[in-house]
Amino acid sequence: MLEQMKKFPIINIIIGAVLIILGIVFVFIQPEIGENIKNVAIGLMILIIIVLLVYPGLKKPKSKLLLGLLVLELIIGILVSIMFIANTGGNPSLWIGLVIYVHGVVGLIGGYFSSEKQKMWLFFLSLLFVTIGVFIFASNLITNEMLINVLLFMFLAPGLFLLTLGLLNLKKNPKQVE
Repeated sequence: MLEQMKKFPIINIIIGAVLIILGIVFVFIQPEIGENIKNVAIGLMILIIIVLLVYPGLKKPKSKLLLGLLVLELIIGILVSIMFIANTGGNPSLWIGLVIYVHGVVGLIGGYFSSEKQKMWLFFLSLLFVTIGVFIFASNLITNEMLINVLLFMFLAPGLFLLTLGLLNLKKNPKQVE
């Protein structure tokens, strides 16, 4: 996919510049627009992250228990993203913390009941997810201002990536000899 993107550097430059400009406009110049779209954007981001985290495990489940847990994690993630998009979720710390916690618990249970030996770093990563998830939803760590910064990051990170990719792959026109 990255190779396909490298073929069209001008399109990457344009899309990257537009994303950067939109991020700056939504957060700094017209914050009321950013406030209106923030929940939709964060709901879509949660949905994309959940699909990227869960889908590889659904392709080759190690057991029926792990398959069920992954489906449950997918359902919880979809419901949380729908709550953000519909703006009926209430406290964002609770829901984001819950998604992180469930992902960690699925990793721990899946590693314990798996027929293969779990790598130590995966165990500690799952334990870290559980701890961070509990800390986030117990402490109300995520505020509205933090979500606005996440919105800015959601526009700037892909915008800078695409802009850099386009600039690096822009071929210089050879000088014509007269």
